[in-house]
Amino acid sequence: MFGIAPDHVDVDNPYLERKGLAQAFAVKAEQILMHLSTQLQQQEQTPEEPMQQPRIDDLPGRLADPLADGAAAQQAAAPAAALPARLETEKTFIDVPFKQKDEVKVLGAKWDRREQSWYVPAGADLALFAKWTQGAKAVAPDAQPMPAAIQTEHQKPGQEREYLAVPYGDRALAKAAGAEWDKTAKSWYAGPKADMAQLERWKPENVPDQQGPAMTPREEFADALRSVGCVVGGEHPIMDGEKHRISVEGEKHSEKAGSGFYVGHLDGHPAGYIKNNKTGIDMKWKAKGYTFEPEQKALMAAEAAAKLQARETEHNRLQEQAAKRVTRQSLDLVPVEQPTPYMQAKGITPQAGVLTDKEGLTTYIPATDAEGKQWTMQYIQEDGTKRFAKDSRKEGCFHVIKGMDALAKAPALVIGEGYATAGSLSQSLGFATVAAFDSGNLPLVAKVLHEKFPDKLVIIAGDDDKHVEATQGVNPGRAKAEEAAKAVGGKVLFPIFAPGEQAANPRGFTDFNDLANKSVLGTDGIDRQVRCIVDKEIKQHQALVGQQQEHVQKQEQRPRRAAKIG
Repeated sequence: MFGIAPDHVDVDNPYLERKGLAQAFAVKAEQILMHLSTQLQQQEQTPEEPMQQPRIDDLPGRLADPLADGAAAQQAAAPAAALPARLETEKTFIDVPFKQKDEVKVLGAKWDRREQSWYVPAGADLALFAKWTQGAKAVAPDAQPMPAAIQTEHQKPGQEREYLAVPYGDRALAKAAGAEWDKTAKSWYAGPKADMAQLERWKPENVPDQQGPAMTPREEFADALRSVGCVVGGEHPIMDGEKHRISVEGEKHSEKAGSGFYVGHLDGHPAGYIKNNKTGIDMKWKAKGYTFEPEQKALMAAEAAAKLQARETEHNRLQEQAAKRVTRQSLDLVPVEQPTPYMQAKGITPQAGVLTDKEGLTTYIPATDAEGKQWTMQYIQEDGTKRFAKDSRKEGCFHVIKGMDALAKAPALVIGEGYATAGSLSQSLGFATVAAFDSGNLPLVAKVLHEKFPDKLVIIAGDDDKHVEATQGVNPGRAKAEEAAKAVGGKVLFPIFAPGEQAANPRGFTDFNDLANKSVLGTDGIDRQVRCIVDKEIKQHQALVGQQQEHVQKQEQRPRRAAKIG
């Protein structure tokens, strides 16, 4: 009778049949035990009476047809759950064929990605999984170590943000409890007014560590790429064992370029390596054959956000240390009075603010932010080799030829890449100019200086990197100069060399310093190309500013119309 459903009960799913019968028989067994216990107590109270064996008719309910009433069986299931036959304190691993994964999942089994096995969690009825428990092993929950990243996150005192593993479907509940979204880290975190009791369920250590199985290696690798912020599309991922670039979140998409990097192969055990150079997060990947559940994706995002925050904190600390170090180093240097070997090679005269050693060989160029704080120095050797102070901040920092006071009086903000280019421009124009050090820093420097001097015209004197374009298909000098000019509503200039010069030596003819010192056009060429155009743009800008000011004054002087009454 234990394996046969009643004839009048319509059970199409064998699993539901077994589960329903098991629940019903568990309830009946409990009722029998209680009935027998009651009779024994009564027998002990009246020992002179012989104990009678209970008859089937005396027992509560009927065992022959435990599912005779479907509604009654459902009602009986609740007390059965409240009275489990087994109180496990361990999780038991089970052997589940792939085709039966959905069946055990519905029963309550979980997937352990470390052990690569399904298991029965503590407190669940092991009898429901009898067919899969042959050779099963039990492991105490305490034996599962907390991930190192989570331990670090919770043991670190004074952490600014506590990130949460909130699945997409729970975002509204988490937000209502005070969670906030970190756009940079792509993760939820506990806000300043958060109810931590309500957010407890989304703390990383409270999220189940499990995944759903069945995924091809390429699909799994693509999922791993997305988990570190890479934008997967087109042919990606290419699993050929070669190095590939890929775009990441927050940058302009490109099929063959980007701040992401990966290598993936399908030979033997599929494996690979991924790095997001924008966030610094990397991953060593091996195919495991499972997908990421929403909870696990949220957990990975929270852990990545915590790592990113820790990395940024350490990065900022190192930059502050470097700033103090270069400031102390500057005390041992002297102002440049005679041109250094680098200045001689570039044909530029010494300017205030540039330093050198006592021998006058190395050129030291301080780099500051818009507030005047020095963060780093560029060291230029006799042979022109350039480097910056270790662990120092260069992004958004610059050097002003003639100094910040002179820049405040300049009629325009003329910004070039290198120090030599800015020096040549200053010598031609006769006022202060700015060196941003490289093309990638041009947009940042243009923005911070435009914010500091919003009324000044911005002119970007870019490099023309034909040699890079010939080998890599992109011209970073032109691209970044145009991006910087567009960001601040400015103008952009590029050097024009004599016919055949740049084609014969594209690496040697890229910037305005090359125009002044290497081209047959010489200083007259830079004067014609820069001074005339800059003077014209300044006059037009000043005229426009004058018209705008005049319009504002007229608006202020116009008498206000009296308000009508009634």
